[in-house]
Amino acid sequence: MPKPVPFAPKPAMAKLPLAVRKDIRDNFDAKKEDFQGRIKELVGADFTININAAEVWAYAEESNTSAGTCFSGYVEGFISALKTFMNKFDENGKAYFNEAVTQSELTLTVNPLGDKGETITSAVKDGVYCIMFRHDRLGYNQNWLDDTMLPAIESAPREGFSLSAKNSIENDYEAEVDEVRDAITKLCGTEFTLDPNFEEIYSVLTASGEKVNDKTWQARIGATVLSYFKGLQYQLERQGSYILVESICVE
Repeated sequence: MPKPVPFAPKPAMAKLPLAVRKDIRDNFDAKKEDFQGRIKELVGADFTININAAEVWAYAEESNTSAGTCFSGYVEGFISALKTFMNKFDENGKAYFNEAVTQSELTLTVNPLGDKGETITSAVKDGVYCIMFRHDRLGYNQNWLDDTMLPAIESAPREGFSLSAKNSIENDYEAEVDEVRDAITKLCGTEFTLDPNFEEIYSVLTASGEKVNDKTWQARIGATVLSYFKGLQYQLERQGSYILVESICVE
């Protein structure tokens, strides 16, 4: 069986046609300052949009002159996804985004996976947020970036919990655990401490990599750990006997 030929990016256009350059000026460059200001409001830092038009437009149909409109569509899709991302993750989202996108820069580029690439996806490369289009799908699905932002941000190396795990711990565990702990304390008649041991759990599961079948465990870690403590509460409530409860809870 012949070896698949690696994808070879097209060379940049030597010169953009006049009509293309005009569309970029009118429909992208004229909006860039506003785009950058809107992004700054969301991330809390100055932000640059840097698109190499000659490289990107090499993938457009020859008769298509709407480069500026196309670039603006991708940026609008990014801003929409960024709003959704920040609404969900709030200050944690802002911190993780800025720690990943260290260059505070957005670009648009062809997906190096060639035919295997998605129509549109995202990546963070060398501190730059990259919107990536498939080589034969330039301009398609520009608003479909919502589901690609979190994986892109989490792909950047960092110490500690992923954003998904941190969000789950704070919202699914810390926001509810006091009620469960108080119930267990009341049932046992003595002050109880619940230790979720998140650091060790996260470390072990992360190290297990592909051996872990549940690929969404990071987004569910808080709720999963809380469910174990709720299970303990349920079992204590079922016992009904003070003697049995006392034997479980006291030395």
